[in-house]
Amino acid sequence: MSEANIIRERIDNGPVTPTMLLVVGIGFMLSLVDGFDVIAMSVSAPYLSSEWGVTRAELGPIFSAALIGMALGAATLAPFADKYGRRFILLLATLVIGISMIVTGLLPKSILLLVIVRFIAGLGVGVIFANAATIASEFAPARYKHIAVTTAIMGYASGATVVGPVANMIIPTQGWEMVFIYGGIATLAMGAFIHLTMPESVDYLASRPDNRDANLLKINKILARLKREPIAALPAHPETPHLKAASVKSILNEEFRGQTLALWTTYFMGFMTLYFLLSWIPTLFVDSGYERSAGIDALSYFNLGAVVGIIAIGLIATKIKLAKPIALFFLGGALFLIYIYVGHPKALFALNVLIFIVGFLLQGAFTALYALAAHIYPTKVRATGVGWGAGLGRVGAIVAPVIAGLLTSTGWTMHDLFLLFSVPLIVAAAMVARFKV
Repeated sequence: MSEANIIRERIDNGPVTPTMLLVVGIGFMLSLVDGFDVIAMSVSAPYLSSEWGVTRAELGPIFSAALIGMALGAATLAPFADKYGRRFILLLATLVIGISMIVTGLLPKSILLLVIVRFIAGLGVGVIFANAATIASEFAPARYKHIAVTTAIMGYASGATVVGPVANMIIPTQGWEMVFIYGGIATLAMGAFIHLTMPESVDYLASRPDNRDANLLKINKILARLKREPIAALPAHPETPHLKAASVKSILNEEFRGQTLALWTTYFMGFMTLYFLLSWIPTLFVDSGYERSAGIDALSYFNLGAVVGIIAIGLIATKIKLAKPIALFFLGGALFLIYIYVGHPKALFALNVLIFIVGFLLQGAFTALYALAAHIYPTKVRATGVGWGAGLGRVGAIVAPVIAGLLTSTGWTMHDLFLLFSVPLIVAAAMVARFKV
């Protein structure tokens, strides 16, 4: 039996402890910071445009900069957690985001500088989004692993939900810049809390071939915090030359290639529809004749539905395998988007209920996808697998708002776009249905 299996037995065969809840809670708060940072620019954009004289065309690069950073951060930087440790990488990413947010609020009127700073912030967001899922997975007993990951990632939707009310309180009296400055200060405080309280992943420490005596001591100290029995020794480290930490080749070898490509496709399709809706719901509501406030409310309902959906699929995942509910949630999201196209509901209440349901299904499925990704890869390449999936998938997040913008300029309506972006969810459902976990 390998050291990883010995440690997993210790973690799996026992109750949930305060330290486990602490780690999942930290993952939730880090994801909340991510959601807050990304959506903060969306709610600040009207004020930024007015004060800086920024055109709609110039807003595009500002929004895209963070998304590109997120894609690169998740694909190229998050995998270093497999090499240098989850704790160190999360601390570094938190520092990057916190400083970037504060700098955003202090910048002179320069679109170029704003784009650069938003790109840097995106790098940190991409790193956290992948590794919050990884570390939540590694600290949870097997029977609660899926709900631990979905709870950690649920912080993103929660942050996206609260940023609107927070911004409405701050911006009228203190300006849009203070949304970022306060957010940055809170993020740095979160980094200090992580430094003081969060242990390193025992799965990661056990997978390291170097400093084994020191790692054994660290592992037993962490097991004591988890109220688990210590292990007497680490057996000989298993030879896995085909798996190289932080190497994308390791997740594209014969063992994982099929699952990896299916996962990448699912992430890409899910990100397309998700970020189309996150970016365009308010504008499409206005274009459809509703008040601007109605569009903002609809986006809030979409993200509120996400919070409920993430909790629901996390609870479902404690009872049955994860792939089936993810596929059904993706398919359900597609069907409700198609229903909006076919039924053309006009009443605002009915439309908001449907938007809430789409958020429930789409974001519930999408968040649970991180739990599935964390499950299919071994410890040595887990952050690499999750990071590359999320990173390449964010290409869909980058292109979808652009496609929607081009189509709206040619006369496509909200209902037409809802029909179009139901298609990626059908593809995502088909891809996830291939998995047996």
